[in-house]
Amino acid sequence: MLHAILLPILALFPAQTPAQSQFTERPGELEFTGRMIVRPIVDAQATAVSRLEGLVIRDFPETREYVVRVPEGMDENSISRAWMATGDYEYVEPDWLCFPLGDPNDPEYGNQWHHVNMESSQGWDLITGDSNQIISWCDTGVDHSHPDLAANLIPGYNAPDQLEEINGGDTSDINGHGTHVAGCLGAIGNNGVGVAGVTWNMQLMPVRVSNSSSGGAYLSDILDGARWAADNGAKTVSASYSGVDNSSVGTTGTDVKQKGGLFFYAADNNGTNHSGFDYPDTIVVGATDSSDQKPSWSSYGKAIDVAAPGVGILSTVVGGGYQAWSGTSMATPVANGVAAMIFAVNPWFTPDQVQARLYASCDDIGAPGEDNIHGHGRVNLRKAINAGLSGDLVLSVTPLVAGSQATLSLSGASAGQFVWFANSLSGTAVYQISSLMTTAGLNNPNLITRTSANASGNATFSRVLPNSAAGINVWLQAVTIGDSSNLVAEQIQ
Repeated sequence: MLHAILLPILALFPAQTPAQSQFTERPGELEFTGRMIVRPIVDAQATAVSRLEGLVIRDFPETREYVVRVPEGMDENSISRAWMATGDYEYVEPDWLCFPLGDPNDPEYGNQWHHVNMESSQGWDLITGDSNQIISWCDTGVDHSHPDLAANLIPGYNAPDQLEEINGGDTSDINGHGTHVAGCLGAIGNNGVGVAGVTWNMQLMPVRVSNSSSGGAYLSDILDGARWAADNGAKTVSASYSGVDNSSVGTTGTDVKQKGGLFFYAADNNGTNHSGFDYPDTIVVGATDSSDQKPSWSSYGKAIDVAAPGVGILSTVVGGGYQAWSGTSMATPVANGVAAMIFAVNPWFTPDQVQARLYASCDDIGAPGEDNIHGHGRVNLRKAINAGLSGDLVLSVTPLVAGSQATLSLSGASAGQFVWFANSLSGTAVYQISSLMTTAGLNNPNLITRTSANASGNATFSRVLPNSAAGINVWLQAVTIGDSSNLVAEQIQ
């Protein structure tokens, strides 16, 4: 039946007229497997699926994708051209054998310079993680006994075997790459051992996507692993593999976001211009060096969303040691960790809110605004954590003068919504208010008053400041159920 369906389609591509290949192998990075990932168009689902009869290896209902084998007598390019010509599919792309993005340069050994660039220590003064939160990565496994990782590891998943660790799935590191990535994410900080990850005390959930010592993995297994991680509680998950320019990477990012998480994928180390795609929900990460420059090997283009340190990143390796490696493989878990910390600050944020704050908190190190080299900029942990301390409400304050009336004005609330105005005389901190499902950024906050927003969503509060208040520093914020305002820091004149 399937052969009969294919015959008229194949006639569109006569053998005597060679066509240009759409997909090209890059040995050691992307290799053909005799398998394809296909996604039918919704309106043509029945016809498109009937064409797959006898070829399906696996299907993923959550993304409407199928992994199929290439029919005999065809190859990856001919089957893609034939099926795409029917108009029944969004994409028909190789289920590539992808490889970990290793060290494109000679490794640099040294200290963790990237935390200086990202102002990590100032961010850790506010929060070092959330022990109830799960962070994940799709890679070659992990060294379960590494002293800088072991205490925070939780059971994960082996994607090739489709087997959870609690049921015997093997997540031990078969290559070594995954352990280095794990340390970039979450090496335990302040424990007197080794190095510090971006987050110190989150639950680290490994997803092993390869059973080969080379680390090579089917793209479908990498993406299945990411979706499994989101299904099992991971707020962020990353993949430090080749294959970013395949449509299913974007599809998976959308699925992960719908499940409450964010998906990060490495830009790769080929110096390629990735301007032919731009995913709305998968965050593509390029690399920077210690001078905030793009290394020659880090890919660039419209697809790049953020950059992160990726040259000479000192992290954990199999056997309990430490080495400095380079690549977008390192930059991607660093960016993953920064986003995870925004979730840790405000667990009530949606993935869209975290994504927006990640972008807004980057250091704009390239051309002003979003650019094709660094995307929105290089991630900054301090700024990201601070961004997590404010929501979507807007607070403005008149000049604060002792002996005079000061007015706080809030906009962006819902009509009739309760609004709490608060202040602090001792700076900022992560102050989670579970009853309001929001986070304030005030240290030991004092409630000034509660009022209600008017029909336009605005609320105000006025008070005459005492004469004795001159010279005092004050931090101000407003909160509602499920939201908070920006922080305002002023000295009373």
